[in-house]
Amino acid sequence: MSDLDTPTCKVCHLTTPPPQKCARCHVTPYCSPTCQKADWNAHKPDCCRFSGLPWYDLYRQCKDGTNHQGRLELITWATPANEYDEGFPEAMGWGNVIVAEAEDLKREFETEMQGDEARLYTKWPQAFRWTCCGETAQNHVGCDHHGKGEKACTCDFCKMGKRIPDSIHNKRTHSAAGRGLKLPRGPDPRSINRDGLDAKIAEITRPLLDLPDSEEMA
Repeated sequence: MSDLDTPTCKVCHLTTPPPQKCARCHVTPYCSPTCQKADWNAHKPDCCRFSGLPWYDLYRQCKDGTNHQGRLELITWATPANEYDEGFPEAMGWGNVIVAEAEDLKREFETEMQGDEARLYTKWPQAFRWTCCGETAQNHVGCDHHGKGEKACTCDFCKMGKRIPDSIHNKRTHSAAGRGLKLPRGPDPRSINRDGLDAKIAEITRPLLDLPDSEEMA
């Protein structure tokens, strides 16, 4: 094999130890896990492109170990002021920003970013929603699907065997991210464990923290 045919690590450009191709895309060579990890942020878009997967596939995993099962969808519609969101009851425009800023963001996306959704995600993940749970993309805690996902929902209410209270359900379904989605209220039967530690902690701490409880349901 000539020197030109010898694979070199993308990061350190060494040929020994012999670089191995990324296990996901089978294209980019790395000599070690250290080099692969160092290049991960830069490699993400190419990894999905080479793998034939949606660009957002690498962003599915949540901090609680669950994965978003739906699509990551760009919010292009206007949403009236959300009367159920006391913290931020503003009308929202394109890209899930306040109406006054929507045209500027859209223009930047179409011109400077050349319509590249991955670049917009890096700048403003709130511009996207997960269709499985109606959450914006900056929420990496968990996918509170309440029964739609392949795996059991990990939210407090499903573990306690309770439906989602009105205050939470209405806030989500009237938001830009939840608009038009059919979102279940649970509980996910696979999650119910009323005697489990997580459920008992939630039962005790939610009232103490003044968090919504199922008693608020109509």
